[in-house]
Amino acid sequence: MEQRLTLHARSMWLRSRQFRYFIKKLGCKRNQTLHFTLVHDTMARVPVQPTSHSKKRAMTLHKKMKLMEYRLPRIKLLTYANKPIPLLLRNKDGYAVFMTINYREKARGDFQKVRAHFIDVDLNKISEWFHSIEEAEQRMKELQADPVEKILSVTLTPTKQGRYRLLALRSRRRVQQLKRRFLIKHRKHLRTSLIVETKNGYHIYWAIRNGSLGRFVSIQKALVRKFNSDPSITDLGRVMRVPGFYHRKNPASPYLVRVKRWGRKRPFTQAELIKRLALTL
Repeated sequence: MEQRLTLHARSMWLRSRQFRYFIKKLGCKRNQTLHFTLVHDTMARVPVQPTSHSKKRAMTLHKKMKLMEYRLPRIKLLTYANKPIPLLLRNKDGYAVFMTINYREKARGDFQKVRAHFIDVDLNKISEWFHSIEEAEQRMKELQADPVEKILSVTLTPTKQGRYRLLALRSRRRVQQLKRRFLIKHRKHLRTSLIVETKNGYHIYWAIRNGSLGRFVSIQKALVRKFNSDPSITDLGRVMRVPGFYHRKNPASPYLVRVKRWGRKRPFTQAELIKRLALTL
């Protein structure tokens, strides 16, 4: 029992440190307000009809960095009405913890600073679009018969524009293989980046100093092309999963989001990042 308590205490200390140091690496200042979004992982995947007694699907919370408690079990974020919400308990209850990466003081205010450029590498999904149902069904059969991809499920969805979206989910073993290959393939360009490992891939950051808000979107799009990452991760207001908390889309198999590599100490300038990664804007 004593050993289990010691292991739990050490695990909580490490998770608290990752959360705190991640915020520091992004260049967050003590007098700045940090903004968080809590999204119920299972409700986000399978929408339910809300009732007066049901959980909220999402919550928008905030807190000044200088008021942020150090240890995760003690952190309480605030609603717009300044009601305290215990962060760790909400994560245990199924809520994923996301943070607005770039800086704005008010939740709906203008952005004031680029803290980082970042990408979301999701290796769990194969998402493709087709003009006809025949093409989509043929591709579905190819994927299901492919022994390398190890597909768990495939869905076809028609769109209002007359196209068909194919969405295939890979096995956990296949995702682990692709994670290793991704880091090997891009090791030269990721050597100085901050890498957060998620259940299905990586969130990769390059902390920025003196960044231009006007150049943010074009650099994000160039990063998407460079690393073939999620094309939706291009806007200033994007939120990303925070290390130190669990991914709970599968309640039977929670996954701790963690920092795999902290990257270099000094933030990049945008010009330096473009040159180092040979980005084409």
